[in-house]
Amino acid sequence: MNELPEPSPWFNRHFGEHSQSVMLALAKAGRAAHERSLDAKTGSQLASNEAYGSFWVILPEEVSAHLAFLPGREVIRPTGSRYDLVVFDGTLIFPAKCGRGSSGADGIRLGRSDFRRRVFSLEDDASRNMQEQLEFELELGGDLDASVKDGSFGSATRASLVAYDVSARGGLQHVYVGEATLESSGLVTWHYREELMLHLLDGEGVALVGLGEPSSARFDDAPLPESDLTLLKPGELPSANVETEGVPDTGTGGASDDLP
Repeated sequence: MNELPEPSPWFNRHFGEHSQSVMLALAKAGRAAHERSLDAKTGSQLASNEAYGSFWVILPEEVSAHLAFLPGREVIRPTGSRYDLVVFDGTLIFPAKCGRGSSGADGIRLGRSDFRRRVFSLEDDASRNMQEQLEFELELGGDLDASVKDGSFGSATRASLVAYDVSARGGLQHVYVGEATLESSGLVTWHYREELMLHLLDGEGVALVGLGEPSSARFDDAPLPESDLTLLKPGELPSANVETEGVPDTGTGGASDDLP
């Protein structure tokens, strides 16, 4: 397995001593979700990719499972969500598949929904307190920060987007992590972004079969030994020149059945 790179200041700020493990876990979660979705497509026997489309709901499950090592993590299901999400030290980890029409890191699109609008409205404590003070002073009506005040996001005060560029045909191509907002058009605008190096996965998951590819040979593919058997006429004795090579010495010649 490749040596893990040093985490960025951003990762250290959000995940501290667990940064490298989180980087690897997020990459592995994407690969696992892709493999499960590909299995679903294969099992469906559909020519189209509808079954692979289950990736979007499999992904959060894999991310939650791969981040189970984080101490003190929260696993929450916010109002309107169909899956669980992980909160660690105030950061909501929001995994998503790059949507249709995405083009490169700066052209990622996600489907719009009220739930996602609420996710991307999460802010850090300082910004939130400033906005609440501004709302009070201007006597604004309505609850512009319902995503936090309704408590459905647990202790989360900010959201980190983990965007997976993946397809049934191309596999897992890119994983982007950072802070972003979601425009009304569905376009992701990054305020900070970095890409996880997928070579971190090289050598992962081969422990059960060693370092090479598993052999496709069957146990009975070996050539059969040649036989020197011949037919004897009635009363004819076998030749004394018959070889006895190939008969293994088991080391039990003349031994009794008694165990030592």
